[in-house]
Amino acid sequence: MEAIAKLNNYPTSPRKMRLLADLIRGMEVDKALGVLQFNPKHPAVPLYKLLKSAINNWEQKNTDAKVEDAGLIVKTIMVDGGRVIRRMRPAPQGRGYRIRKRSNHVTLIVDSKAIKPVKTEEVKVITKVEEPVEVVAAPVVKKPRTRTKKDSTTNKTTN
Repeated sequence: MEAIAKLNNYPTSPRKMRLLADLIRGMEVDKALGVLQFNPKHPAVPLYKLLKSAINNWEQKNTDAKVEDAGLIVKTIMVDGGRVIRRMRPAPQGRGYRIRKRSNHVTLIVDSKAIKPVKTEEVKVITKVEEPVEVVAAPVVKKPRTRTKKDSTTNKTTN
């Protein structure tokens, strides 16, 4: 069973947050916590807290199971753009430069590793080993190259 945690309007650009999200996508939860805890980038702290929140949400849904035994993984992590605060900065010769202060929304889903039992009908047993077939390439035939000669008296080309 999966659990969701969301972080809305965090004031950093989505591009910077996606760099960290790509690091932990598909990782085991313990490993992802270690990566985020020692990562020097500033969005690592709220992402660490968000992952802890998702783990706690999973524990509340599954009161009888332990996190260590479940083998939780970061199933999905999405970083979307949030609201943009626009400002103007004075520029030379009476102009103004736009400053866009971006924010983002992060959605994190954790899930336990689901080991699906394989049905005997789905397993294909190969009893006979087939020999590979040799492929023979056709020989390449080159055309003879014809040269053109220029007649010096009439300035015409002849074959």
